[in-house]
Amino acid sequence: MELQRPDALTETSATVRPGSWEMSNTQQLFHRCLVDSLREGVVMMDRFLKITTWSRAAEGMTGLRATAMLNQRWLPSLIDLRDRYDKPVPDKLCPVMESLRRGEQVKVAATVTGHGGRQIALELQSIPVIAHDRSIQGAVVIFNDLSSQIDLEQQVMSLYAHATRDQLTGVSNRAHFERSMEARIREFQTKGTMCSLIVADIDFFKKINDDFGHHVGDQALISFARVLQQGIRVHDLVARYGGEEFVVVCPDCPVEAAADRAEKIREALANQPITVLGGRCITASFGVTEFQQDDSAISAFVRADQALLMAKDAGRNQVKVIADTDRPEKIRENEIEKNAPKKEWKNLKGVVLRSIEGETNVPVDVLVEKVKGYVSDNTADVIFAEPNHVRLRIRKPSVVKLRRAFDRHTPLFIDLESRPKIDVRTKLEKGTELKISVRAVHARDRRHREIAQRVSLVLRDFVEHLGIASSFAEKEEETR
Repeated sequence: MELQRPDALTETSATVRPGSWEMSNTQQLFHRCLVDSLREGVVMMDRFLKITTWSRAAEGMTGLRATAMLNQRWLPSLIDLRDRYDKPVPDKLCPVMESLRRGEQVKVAATVTGHGGRQIALELQSIPVIAHDRSIQGAVVIFNDLSSQIDLEQQVMSLYAHATRDQLTGVSNRAHFERSMEARIREFQTKGTMCSLIVADIDFFKKINDDFGHHVGDQALISFARVLQQGIRVHDLVARYGGEEFVVVCPDCPVEAAADRAEKIREALANQPITVLGGRCITASFGVTEFQQDDSAISAFVRADQALLMAKDAGRNQVKVIADTDRPEKIRENEIEKNAPKKEWKNLKGVVLRSIEGETNVPVDVLVEKVKGYVSDNTADVIFAEPNHVRLRIRKPSVVKLRRAFDRHTPLFIDLESRPKIDVRTKLEKGTELKISVRAVHARDRRHREIAQRVSLVLRDFVEHLGIASSFAEKEEETR
């Protein structure tokens, strides 16, 4: 076989000029020196796949001597060639035969067994040798040893796993969790991507260690980590924060969905017997929160941990949530609103038989029209009307039968008072507070049972006519 000139090689094949097959002894010496000095294994064969050259590097990779391989017919089974999944390459799928059939290079990832049974990963490259008249004359096969590269990748992956994984449970470790939290906080602050955080802790873990030993406690940790991993989404992160405490980072997840996920995990754990505990189950407590404006990784974790402590204090084996409305500034707003001075309702004269208070979003002008309709339908008189106070006198006869023939129907009065409800934080109006009172003129009228029944009917009819019944709570009033 002729050593090819550089300008006789194409991109995908080696071209041989006709009549140039014979080499002098000197040329053969140079050819042999070149082939054997290459780090890559080199195998040459004719068009019938008979091996004509087997380099020293090929010997080193396969453990097969050139004296045994020369003049043999090339087949994958000859060197026990396997694919990347360690399955034997069938002879009928020989990459060299495919290269000769197509007339172009073929590259495949493969493995061979070297000296001492060592598996060597390599890239096999088959280059067809094509004559000037385009006829196939044979092939050159190059073995490129990838073992050192793969070993390096495996070492890097091993170091990465060691740096990011908890060695006992296999989930992420605290360092990886903290890096992930910092990244999620930045994403939340720059893009507004919601993220929730779950903190979980095994209940009475010290008792497990004391009663069964630390090796059993380790198995409980492994079981808990497995349940956590089974209960999350693909892009969620489970990490062991320390001891028996675990965390779950839930990107693109509102706090309600995270709480539901925590509840499902809690139920699954509480109903999964652990063999090393004699078939007993363990439980865990969960705290859940979501990222808030101006949060840091630490403040978000502290809030979730506070929710966990709430679950512990409430009896364990449950999920507690601290959401936006539970933040300290929200609590302060609620306290301000609670303690803010309010305009007192009027101290009405007469006997207040029954009174209700509540809030409504019905516009005041609509309420006025409804009051007018009630006056027309119920034989009522408007005693007076002020901007925030209307008084009506009900003259409609009672449907309750009087006890004595000489008893008279007692007139009732309805007082409707209103005042705007102001949002303490925004100082804007956010609805209307109402108070509806039913009164009688004389105190002695309270003793009549028929009055009490009539008051209930009047009050119910008035509230339903205004369309605000669902917003009000009824309460009895004492005589003023």
